[in-house]
Amino acid sequence: MKSAANQYAIYFHCQTDLVATFRELYPTEFCYTGNRCIIFDAADEIPDVALRHCVALALTYHLNKRKPARAK
Repeated sequence: MKSAANQYAIYFHCQTDLVATFRELYPTEFCYTGNRCIIFDAADEIPDVALRHCVALALTYHLNKRKPARAK
């Protein structure tokens, strides 16, 4: 994707399901491109709480994948 002068993005590893998870959790808070990134417009206000949660999920992705599923 070619960026516009008034846009910036945060990219995630495209072989994860992170962006799909973000889409489920925050369908209207962000603009997504494929399974790779969240696009921001420079003039828009950033939803801080949602973005912090997404970054936390990305930083702990591999740790959470390795945890065994809990028995119900």
